[in-house]
Amino acid sequence: MTAPFRAPAGGRIDRGSQYEFTFDGRTYTGHPGDTLASALLSHGVHKIATSVKLGRPRGISAAWAEDTGGLVQIEAPFPEPMLLASTVELHDGLAARGLPGQGRLADIADSARYDAMHAHADVLVVGAGPAGLLAALTAARSGARVVLVDEQSEAGGSLLGGNDRIGGTAATEWVRAVVDELATYPEVRHLQRTTAFGHYDDGFVLALERRTDHLGNAAPAWLSRQRVWRIRASHVLVATGAHERPIVFANNDLPGIMLAHSARTFLHRYGVLVGRAAVVFSTNDSAYAAAFDLADAGVRIEAIVDARTEVSDGLRHECERRGIPLRAGAVVTGTRGDDRVIEALVADFDGVNVGAAKSVSCDTLLVSGGWNPAVHLFSQARGVLRYDAALGGFVPGEHLAGVSVAGSANGVMDLAGCVREGRDSAGAALTGLGLPFDESAPLPDVSAVAVNPGVVLSRVPGREQDQFVDVQRDATVADVARAVGAGMRSVEHIKRYTTIGTAHDQGKTSGVIASGITAELLGLSIEALGTTTFRPPYTPVAFAALAGRDRGALFDPVRTTALHDWHVAQGAVFEDVGHWKRPRHYPPGR
Repeated sequence: MTAPFRAPAGGRIDRGSQYEFTFDGRTYTGHPGDTLASALLSHGVHKIATSVKLGRPRGISAAWAEDTGGLVQIEAPFPEPMLLASTVELHDGLAARGLPGQGRLADIADSARYDAMHAHADVLVVGAGPAGLLAALTAARSGARVVLVDEQSEAGGSLLGGNDRIGGTAATEWVRAVVDELATYPEVRHLQRTTAFGHYDDGFVLALERRTDHLGNAAPAWLSRQRVWRIRASHVLVATGAHERPIVFANNDLPGIMLAHSARTFLHRYGVLVGRAAVVFSTNDSAYAAAFDLADAGVRIEAIVDARTEVSDGLRHECERRGIPLRAGAVVTGTRGDDRVIEALVADFDGVNVGAAKSVSCDTLLVSGGWNPAVHLFSQARGVLRYDAALGGFVPGEHLAGVSVAGSANGVMDLAGCVREGRDSAGAALTGLGLPFDESAPLPDVSAVAVNPGVVLSRVPGREQDQFVDVQRDATVADVARAVGAGMRSVEHIKRYTTIGTAHDQGKTSGVIASGITAELLGLSIEALGTTTFRPPYTPVAFAALAGRDRGALFDPVRTTALHDWHVAQGAVFEDVGHWKRPRHYPPGR
């Protein structure tokens, strides 16, 4: 079966091999390196599921754990509900189906093994993007004991979804060189497919390693499927990147609406075109890179709609060179479509008032409302956040002993800055631990890119009941307004009243925009209102993984007395006294 939306070249998939899988009873093909989401998109499948309350169609909105709509039920090799298609690595024989709002627990026993390991480190680095890699390398070169964990199948972070260059070569080549060097240090433990999901007191971090999920039926029976790492570190360096922020407008929940950088990731990492005709709606410069790369790959960009009235000459020139219409000082007010977006409604916008909307035909709408630093682990450790007005998001607002944050997670959104922060943060950590730090080591050569200021736009004015704040919970602006009307003033209360941010992504995309909309309705600044507290786990963790080997007799061991066999022979009925089996009585006639 051909995949009509697979780009003829590019991506980090193995095009020389092919997997066969089924989705909703239909057979498709993909390649090693694909996720279930990228493989489905390569076949033009955008509608994945239906929503939990309203039964509205839901599709893939992002390329990783911030996806809001691509929930699936895995049927084979083992039934497992409520997984994101964007995080399920494709393997041969995978069978899945879209969810009608809720999943179904397995009705057979899980035969897989789960275990736990302990690790100790001088420096734990969370995230193997540009900042995290250079931080880990800096610490490793000092002789420190280093643990580097990253949730993706390979290192690189945001570099996997772009065409950046470091040191005069492709950034992915630099990533490979760093990973190869890290492998030469005996005191470095590098764990991919490992998500740090909880950060607790005194440098204690819990992480989940997915050891065989990507192997499917080929997984060795003796190898544990997942492993919980209990890591104790003298210093925790958080380099977890940032999540692209959506914008709320009418019918913003249709399949085919996707975060802009995710579309770029699907192109560069998986060799997938997310559509044939796209509209790009942005408040900042970053979405232009996605638009230009997709246009160069053959996608027709029907319009770039920029809420800013001022766009740099350089970006205008690139639009003109590719024949891309640019609508500055405009917004997308809504969309039309049933199971997929077919039109975007575009209108002029002066920052307050919206003009008359005109429809633009498209099969994909890419959205970028800026970036939210992934500060979850910092917040879990009781770190206080502060609002960055220029960024439109929350960043670490205080110093925590034994904890540092670097790169995009710290609000630094340019590649050169991320690389510099990675090295400098590791250097400060090493100095604090009394370990050597070579300040003279040169930084990789990264060209600085001028970035123009973005605007902060949580939502476009429109019908509140049609504007979805949390796509997973079917929660709209009208729900937020109802909570405010009921007298609620705290975002923590509004979160519980509306259920915004309580689904599988735990507010990765909805949290900050919910705060922005609430602040707007209350007539407050978002800085005064604040945001909700991030709590573990960062992503869902199976109870089986938490239990590990402690199940059955290993969880609740049975102890017997020396006379136990005699009691059994006499037909005794036993009762549990602590862990001991004691005879309660002997039935008559025995």
